[in-house]
Amino acid sequence: MDPVLIILSIVTFFILVVYLRLNRAKIRGKYGETKVSLILKSLPENYHSFNNIYLRQGNKSVQIDHVVISVYGIFVIETKNYTGWIYGSDKSKQWVKSMYGHKYYFQNPLKQNYSHVRALQDAFALPIGKFVPVIVFLRGAILKCNTQGFVIYSSQLKRLIYSYTTPIINESEIEGLIDLLNSINIAGKGIRKKHIENINQHICQTRDAINNGICPKCGGRLVQRQGRYGSFLGCTNYPYCKFTT
Repeated sequence: MDPVLIILSIVTFFILVVYLRLNRAKIRGKYGETKVSLILKSLPENYHSFNNIYLRQGNKSVQIDHVVISVYGIFVIETKNYTGWIYGSDKSKQWVKSMYGHKYYFQNPLKQNYSHVRALQDAFALPIGKFVPVIVFLRGAILKCNTQGFVIYSSQLKRLIYSYTTPIINESEIEGLIDLLNSINIAGKGIRKKHIENINQHICQTRDAINNGICPKCGGRLVQRQGRYGSFLGCTNYPYCKFTT
């Protein structure tokens, strides 16, 4: 075999390995969203599914993994493709993924998805009761969550959607909602990159504010408090502002 081809093959292999390592989380996330998209695609034609939606909200954007519009409600779905034991509750700020003795903390997906519901609610001008927020984990996760909200496996998604059998949205409204969602979806080249930049900027601003003793939520002062489970930083504007860290 030509030595040049051998060298090119080795170089290509190492480039691929490096790329996969650097983009592993992104690839896993995309795979999870694709798998859930296929599940939603198999729903009957009276369920209208949308994937990877971006909405403008003020000077930032909101990314929603999946939206299903039906007469039985609007299902707002956040997909997580994590492996390991998943711990979390409705009110906890962060959830935990535990695997082989290592812990990884991530944003509470219920709170994350609630912001997506509110963005859609504002856009559609519909009562909150017409929305069904759902968190979906793929196979590989072992759910140890204590929640009132829907946190399920992907294999349970269709069953959950079909469990809603009472029409709460008029048939005549559906086409209007579909047209509206298509018109406000800003997905396009560079949107994902800009969205990630906005998230990173927000994280940096929050961290800087906390480091300077400022509440990132309302601008009040952060002071050391003693709670049931130890000391923490709390906002002096409590109870009007309940930020803690």
